[in-house]
Amino acid sequence: MAIVLDTNMKLFAERMNITSSRMIQDYGLKTVDEIIEAEAERGNTQAVKYAREMYNSPEKLIKIFKLTDVENKFVLLHNMDDTTRQMILPLLEKDDLVMGLYFFTQEKLLSMLMEVDIEELVNVVLGAFPLDQIIMMFTEDDLANFFQHRDLDKNDVIEQMKCMPPEVMIKFVEGVTGRPSEETNPLDLIKSIENLPIDKYRDFMSAIDPDVQRQLTFQLTKQKPEYLQLFESDTYINMLSTLMKPDMVKPMIALEKDSLVTMITELPEDLMSIVGAQIDTKVFANYLLDGHLDLLEEALMI
Repeated sequence: MAIVLDTNMKLFAERMNITSSRMIQDYGLKTVDEIIEAEAERGNTQAVKYAREMYNSPEKLIKIFKLTDVENKFVLLHNMDDTTRQMILPLLEKDDLVMGLYFFTQEKLLSMLMEVDIEELVNVVLGAFPLDQIIMMFTEDDLANFFQHRDLDKNDVIEQMKCMPPEVMIKFVEGVTGRPSEETNPLDLIKSIENLPIDKYRDFMSAIDPDVQRQLTFQLTKQKPEYLQLFESDTYINMLSTLMKPDMVKPMIALEKDSLVTMITELPEDLMSIVGAQIDTKVFANYLLDGHLDLLEEALMI
């Protein structure tokens, strides 16, 4: 007597475009999940359509379509259009996005950093260099412009002048008065500077000894790191250009995710797909289940 399929399995076989004889020969007593998984490997797109209707579990989708395999994720991503592929990037962890920056040349990275907000750029620089080294890399023009900046609070500067180390205070007093420091009361000198009209005060501060400016800048930015944002982006790009690429890329983790995503979208589609394939498997499965199962039908892994 020939073996026959029960009614439910026969209907399932018809939906999957599997003949009764192949169903019996190849699958015997295998479960529906096992059959779908095997048919997906054969390239049977009906397996995807069936999964669309029957499964809402990311775990089952991961198993059936072997989404833990990075190569499978790459194939899916590489077959997406640019718009869809770019929608995947925000779902990646920042670490994975940063790793993708290694695909760029250092010159390209520097040009893209010129486009980010100064706050983000400062955070990258602070991740690359200690504050005291940053201060030493400022040029005399950088420092002069800093003390001319309208957003540098005069009261903050005056307070930091009063806190200068003795050896810096001596140099400051003698540089301003041209006389031995013991002949001048430092607090009286600072008071006279404080009483200058704002334009003359800024001109005065931008012209004092650069070593004194550096000490004041260090104290000001240590107290209020946001003051580092008053320097030009070019200044920080020049600092970062002195690093080897790995040392420059590593602190770019300080960038906002949106900035990292924007950068990665400038990669060619094959490299962008490599980066996208690093997405967490469960996150990717949930994305597919959320109305994107058609991507499996268009690029079925075999």
